[in-house]
Amino acid sequence: MVEATGGTTSQRSGRLPYPGSCFLCGRSGGPERVAEAGYVGRACVCGTIYIDPVPEPTASSPTDDAHLDSYYALPAALRFEWAARFVPSGRFLEVGCGSGQLIGRALDLGFDAEAVEPNAACAEWVRRRYGIEVEEALIEESTLPSGRFDLIFHVDLLSHFPDPIRALEAMARRLRPGGFMCFEVGLFAGLDPRWYPWVGRPRFPAHRWFYDEASLEQVLDRAGFELVEIETFAIAPSTVISAALRRLLPAHLEAVPAAPTESDGLPARGSAIHRAYARAHYLLRYRLGALIAFPGPRTAFVAARRVEEPSP
Repeated sequence: MVEATGGTTSQRSGRLPYPGSCFLCGRSGGPERVAEAGYVGRACVCGTIYIDPVPEPTASSPTDDAHLDSYYALPAALRFEWAARFVPSGRFLEVGCGSGQLIGRALDLGFDAEAVEPNAACAEWVRRRYGIEVEEALIEESTLPSGRFDLIFHVDLLSHFPDPIRALEAMARRLRPGGFMCFEVGLFAGLDPRWYPWVGRPRFPAHRWFYDEASLEQVLDRAGFELVEIETFAIAPSTVISAALRRLLPAHLEAVPAAPTESDGLPARGSAIHRAYARAHYLLRYRLGALIAFPGPRTAFVAARRVEEPSP
């Protein structure tokens, strides 16, 4: 069992994340929903699932990535074109750019683009491929100037940040007045407990938090954002099929490790089986899941506007 440690101060809330408790409301001792590697995910009444105990800083790396490259590449156009509904042009920042699929879409649509990325290999790859500025850093430690961007996007990061409010505040500062932050996040909290055996590994300790819509809106509000729109995609079909395939083809589908990177440090492409599996998931998740409101887990596209601080 990893021992619990303290967290970092949230600049807006002025308090510490609670070791082994919900960072959003401070409660502890909620019912267990998932478990892995000596950690338990506990459900909080505010709508989060929180990791217990809090991982030590060395338990996971910010450059760890449990997704294949196809997770970013296949929906890239869908993700960016959804965000462009709110900000059709201007200066774009991607937080955690990976190998740069969203950057490519932004440049194709005429945006000026930059990125912040802690993985040195990914940062260098995107610099060379697209000729843009990429700061090799975490967003919480970024030196990017305030008020620089019209649109910020991140994919599947809100469950990873040690202090989500602090990370979102860092993004809010980089937005121009009225600027938008868009992102994708899984909604895995607040489910009927019978769903969790089907969902699969929680990927602890890289993942620390899971949300429902109510807790997600609270996090945004604490960080200085107003929720503008949320579009959800039902992932029950892909979840059930994935669980069945894990039982039928465990050797093939578990061949990708927890952090599947190529020898060059970029996200792995995987085998032909993995790529076919990823394409099937894409169709089930973003095409079928957009049409039919299945119960159970969902993924969400979220658009939030920076809230202006009142003048003194």
